[in-house]
Amino acid sequence: MKERREAIRRYIESRGEVTIGQLAAEFTEWSEMTLRRDLDFLAAEKVVILTRGGARLIPSHYGFLGEDIYSEREFRNHPLKQAIARAAAELVEPGKGIFIDAGTTAMSFARALPDYRLVVVTSAPNIALEVATQKKNPSIVLLGGTLSRNTISVTDPAVASQLAALNIDTAFMCASGFDERAGFSVGNQLDCLLKREVIARARRVVMMIDSSKIGALLPFSFASPEEVDLCITDEGIPAEVRRRWQEKIKVAPPEPR
Repeated sequence: MKERREAIRRYIESRGEVTIGQLAAEFTEWSEMTLRRDLDFLAAEKVVILTRGGARLIPSHYGFLGEDIYSEREFRNHPLKQAIARAAAELVEPGKGIFIDAGTTAMSFARALPDYRLVVVTSAPNIALEVATQKKNPSIVLLGGTLSRNTISVTDPAVASQLAALNIDTAFMCASGFDERAGFSVGNQLDCLLKREVIARARRVVMMIDSSKIGALLPFSFASPEEVDLCITDEGIPAEVRRRWQEKIKVAPPEPR
């Protein structure tokens, strides 16, 4: 049994996400009922997350201080990120000051941002350029510091002084992982400090996170669900997490076909 479940785990790890049909085709000597029981076991062990008709691996990045390279993440789960970004962009109001976090989901949000007169604060130069070149009306404040090539974000230990004079109505934040105990986490300590400072200053915090990051644990936690006003995610979020967050969660409608 252990060998069978380990084989299933390795197969899911190699693909990221599988269906029962794919497992049955790969492991013809075992029945679908047996495979479903094994997936239930692996889900209980926090190895996989059950999906409709299959399962996907729970990523665990703990111990790696850096994020994946931006270019490698840019098209990962892209339709989910676009759907989340569109749902978040509906919350933007003219005349407000908003913070746009760094990351690939944040870039999708910047592209979906309405062309309103508002102030956009960001630590991501690529997002500042996106808004500056594609929108006519927003004003842009780009925070300074050391550039991370992996996250395309600038950070500085003195971030609090940069934010001291800024009023943020809504912070549109991203996370690299969410764990039940650790909350929302990232792989870089300076990114963590920046996110904490932004959340402390914002009147409203909107978290944009796709379901593939639920269950992932990175070294630096920057927020708990209690510090977030609204979490926008996709249909793949585990049912138990959806129940716990209750009124704080909004599931973005999928991309139209």
